[in-house]
Amino acid sequence: MILNNKINVVLIVILTFTILSASAQKKNLAYYQCAFFESYRVGNMVPWPGLIAEMEKVKSTDLAWQTEMIKAMYGLVGYQLGAKNKDLARAYVNKGDIHLEKLLKSYPRNAQLHGLAGAFYGYKIALAFYKAPFFGPKSMYHIEKSIELDPSEPGGYIEKGNSLLYRPVAFGGDKKEALAYYKKALKLMEASSDQKCNWQEMLLRAFILKSLYETNQTAEAEALMKEMQKDYGSMSWIKEFVGASLIEGK
Repeated sequence: MILNNKINVVLIVILTFTILSASAQKKNLAYYQCAFFESYRVGNMVPWPGLIAEMEKVKSTDLAWQTEMIKAMYGLVGYQLGAKNKDLARAYVNKGDIHLEKLLKSYPRNAQLHGLAGAFYGYKIALAFYKAPFFGPKSMYHIEKSIELDPSEPGGYIEKGNSLLYRPVAFGGDKKEALAYYKKALKLMEASSDQKCNWQEMLLRAFILKSLYETNQTAEAEALMKEMQKDYGSMSWIKEFVGASLIEGK
C-alpha cells in the first residue's frame, strides 16, 4: 500500500512537471504575438505590461524575440499617450531606448530597428514638444535609413506616415501624403508577412481608416470599417481611435 502511494506521488510529480513544461513551451514568440493581438482586438491593453515583463525576464538574445518585445513597447506607449498617461508612456520609451541602443550597435543595418528608433524619437517629441527641433531630425534620419536599407520593410513607411499625419501643416504635415505611405506599408505587410496574429497590421489599418475620414474620403472609409469589423469583430475602441465626430459625420 505504501509502495503504491509512493508510485502515485511520483507519477503525480512527473505529470505536473510535464504539464508545466508543456505550458512553458507554449510561450514561444507566436504565443506572445497572439496574446498581444487578441488583447488589442478587444481593446483591452491591461495584459500588455505583464506580457512585456514576461518577455523581458526570458532575457532572450534572439533578434526576432527582442524586436517583438520592442514593438509591444511601441504599441503600449502609443496607447498610454492616447490615454494621457505620460508617465507610463515615458517609462516604456526609456525601456525601449535601452533595448534599441544595444540592438542597433549589433545590427546597424537592420531596417526594422531603424524604423522603431524613428518611432521612439517621435514619442519623445510627443512627451516634450519643445524638444522637436532636436529629436525631429533624429527621428527622420532613422525613418529614412529604414527605407534606404530595405524598401520592402513596412516600418519606415508607417513612421513616415505617422510623422506626416500628426505634424502640423505649418511644419510640413500632410494627411493625404500620410495616407499614401500607410497604404504602401499595408501592401508590403500583406505581401511579406505570414504572421498569424499581427496586431501591427490591425493598427496600420486603423491609421488608414483615420486618414480616410480626416481627408473626407467617407465612402472608402466606411467600406474599410466594414471590412475591419468582419476581420476583427466589433472593434469597440475604433471610434475613440479615429474620433467619434469624424465617423458620425458631425
